[in-house]
Amino acid sequence: MDWKAVLSDLRAHLPPGGGGVVRGSLRWLEAEMRASGANPSSVRNIIYRDVGTPADKAALRAVLAGLAREVGRPLPDTSLPGAPAVPDELDLLGRSKKRAYRQFLAGVRAGRAPRLIVCGRTGAGKTVLLSHVARALAAQGVPVRQLFLSGEAAGTLQAPAPAGSSFAALAQAQLDGARQVLPATGALLLRVTGDLTLHGGPPRLPGGEPTDPATWAVRSLLERAPSGVAVLLAVEGDAPSAAPCEVIELRPPTAAEARAYLMARLNVPRAEADRLVQETGRHLDRLTLLASLSGGDVRPADLLSDPDSRQLTERTAALNATLGPGPDRAPWPDALLLALLGRSPATLPPHARALLRGSPDAGWRPAPVLCAAWAAVARAAQTDALRTLARLEDPAFGAYRLGALAALQDWTALAAHVTAHLDDIRHLPGLWPVLRAAPPGPDRETLARAVVTHHAGRGEYNEPRARDALFTLMESPRDAVRAWARVKLAESSLEGGNMDAARTQLTHPDVTGMDLVGADGAAARDPWTVAAQADALLVRAALARWQGDLTEATRAAVDPRAQQGGPRALLWRGLIAKDAGRWDEALGALRAVPASSPLLSARARYQQGDLLLRLGQPGEALAALLDASARLDAAGGGPEEVARVLARTATAQRRLGRPAEALERLDAALRLVPADDRRHADGVPRARLLSEGVPILLALARPDDALAQAAQALELLSRSEVRPAETRYRERRTLYRVALAYLSRGLGRPYLQPLLGPAPGADHPDLAQARAILDGLLEQAQPRGDREEMLRFDMLLSRALCEPESRRALAFTDRALGMAGHAYEEAQARTMRADVLLRAGPTDAALGDLNRAHALLRRLEVSPGAGPRGAAPDPGLQAQLLALEARATIREGAAALRWLRGALHGGPGVDGGELAPFRVSVWREAALALEQFHPDPAGTLLDLGVPFDPRVLRASDALRLHGLHG
Repeated sequence: MDWKAVLSDLRAHLPPGGGGVVRGSLRWLEAEMRASGANPSSVRNIIYRDVGTPADKAALRAVLAGLAREVGRPLPDTSLPGAPAVPDELDLLGRSKKRAYRQFLAGVRAGRAPRLIVCGRTGAGKTVLLSHVARALAAQGVPVRQLFLSGEAAGTLQAPAPAGSSFAALAQAQLDGARQVLPATGALLLRVTGDLTLHGGPPRLPGGEPTDPATWAVRSLLERAPSGVAVLLAVEGDAPSAAPCEVIELRPPTAAEARAYLMARLNVPRAEADRLVQETGRHLDRLTLLASLSGGDVRPADLLSDPDSRQLTERTAALNATLGPGPDRAPWPDALLLALLGRSPATLPPHARALLRGSPDAGWRPAPVLCAAWAAVARAAQTDALRTLARLEDPAFGAYRLGALAALQDWTALAAHVTAHLDDIRHLPGLWPVLRAAPPGPDRETLARAVVTHHAGRGEYNEPRARDALFTLMESPRDAVRAWARVKLAESSLEGGNMDAARTQLTHPDVTGMDLVGADGAAARDPWTVAAQADALLVRAALARWQGDLTEATRAAVDPRAQQGGPRALLWRGLIAKDAGRWDEALGALRAVPASSPLLSARARYQQGDLLLRLGQPGEALAALLDASARLDAAGGGPEEVARVLARTATAQRRLGRPAEALERLDAALRLVPADDRRHADGVPRARLLSEGVPILLALARPDDALAQAAQALELLSRSEVRPAETRYRERRTLYRVALAYLSRGLGRPYLQPLLGPAPGADHPDLAQARAILDGLLEQAQPRGDREEMLRFDMLLSRALCEPESRRALAFTDRALGMAGHAYEEAQARTMRADVLLRAGPTDAALGDLNRAHALLRRLEVSPGAGPRGAAPDPGLQAQLLALEARATIREGAAALRWLRGALHGGPGVDGGELAPFRVSVWREAALALEQFHPDPAGTLLDLGVPFDPRVLRASDALRLHGLHG
């Protein structure tokens, strides 16, 4: 339609306008277009240049139709019956493309088999034209074969090179390949680029004469297509000479056309559209791909037809084949894509960059359209990218390197890599379904062993991939391989608490036939045998440790053959020495586990932290436990193990007087082991966390919540059918913590030192309940084991703490004192003994125990292995001692309280900062002692210069407030 002529005719018949916007003017038309939801800026382009989207043209025609009805003038009918609707890209960006589109489709619709050649430089729109023609034909039910010939295309044509080397033979092979791709019916849409080669050389005409790609395509494909097949051929540059059909030259869009197109399709301002036009170089393929990505209307073939998006698609398809990012996987690092693409994604052209989400700092994720295109990428097109990934040296990209080797099926290189880089085995389990299909033999056995080792290291012996890999090894024809697998089965039984099954596996002929228990130094050199010997000795050490036979456990762990276990052997030596009470040896072995084994060193640091807690160094313990968490994160530790470390870290924070921080960390641990997770149906992992949280809640003065949490833990443990020994221990420990809840509530104090026992005769029902629970536990037969001894020691001290009758309390304290195995335990028992002696009031009898406890804590400051020289020992126990010493000396009045103030804010052997969380409770106990045991509290306050009005405050409150704020 001649828009300008139609508008002039309508204006001539409109009545003269008054003030304001004149009906029929361009400004009036723009306002009407805006009101109808169309693009008002398109009016001038449509009227004067016939350029605009079909939707905008339809909207403008509707506006003009309204004017026509008003003046009684009909609009010209511009519809062409049967003419195909032109897509926006072609309608907006050039008449030559519209003409080619309509002409070819009209011929097909009329039942003819049209032949048409389009030509033009790169970016003129050939690919866009073919893409839209293909869609239109498919919508009409016409069979379509698309063929893109670029670079070396002999494989695409399935034209194998002939045995001979004559040019005529090569030409014939090329012609035969061309014949195979010609369809019998429908349409052939063919695109040929100027870099086309066949069998490593130029295309050749019959007889062997070399020719250009366009001429070869005309002679071998277009002219030889069956008579009923429509052919649309797109060639780069000029059309071939003596073309047998019509040729339409396509030209790139002008800058103005490209800008208007982007503004309409992407809804971007003019400046942004100008920038994109400049970056895309008025390249129509890139422009339309960029616009289509915005609308989500992109097919895989569209991405593979553009060089930049094709490279990105093929190379990220290779990443995906290595089990790279998925919905729940981490984004691709910028450095990874830089190595793979040869440039950072941030420097890609806009249409290719739109296929990724992210930034160089945050990493990159594939857009959904890119993920959808991976299935269309041939495996051969991924090979180069996979080889690039397989050569990556950065340890951070180990998962991609291993995945690439598996995708390339280079089993030997993959087995060699995991043998040389043991920590990279954590990347193998996800690849096991692929590895399982490798040919039987040493390489597959090495990979299966790595998968088993990874899961065994995380305690995941029942993980399906681990079991499948283990039984793959059990089928090996090699005795040493089967022996190693049997030892791992023994480990699995040991982990599940089935000691008899573990012993059965160790006595199997596969194992005993390998001379695993002798120490004559004549062991075989086979690496499987060496590893089986080392692991079997460590299993024997573990069995002996669980039985409480630390002598036999030590003998097995220090056997020279066990040292072949490397870092794992060091870890076990540390564990056994820890249980045996050889503290320095334990810490030395644990510290020797190298950081080059992140998972094992994390476990060693966890055990160090646990031991330092036991030795009265919670500050040093917290540092070790935080380090363990960091190493576990780096090593990809399992959720149960990470949760266990977090919970122990929370205990260290509680011991340092930071229960609020401790509760946050415990909550994080509980989130890792959810109650509805089927993996934890045995109940033990979550019950352990819930139980460890009970003292934290008590430190926050939440005894009811603590009781509820303990009840949850006990209910989970009652349903556990595995690890019976572990379950029974956890039940005893949780019941002990129930007693602590009643103890804390009965004393009316949070479970935070100083925590002093009841005065003689000052009983409470909750204290009675705590005593009943503790008496029931202490009367049970005591299982063997170091941790059982520690639990019993704690029970005795708690039993003394909740006993109001002094003689009975002293009896429990003395029993605990007799069990003390190191300086910190003795200091704890001495402190409790002093508390019992002081409950009725100040007495010199308690000073001996107090002085001894102080001396023991000073010894801890310089004790080798217990922490660096000068490190303050347990500040909670220090606070307990200060509160007791204040009670013992309270009759000295102001002098005792001045000493207390100095001690709480720093002094010899005391870190005032570490004592800060305990000051409130220390002043509380000192103030109560002043009020209860000093003959003249008011006079003492006067000596201290404390304002005191007995009509307003009790003496204890006045002193407490002065101590905190004075």
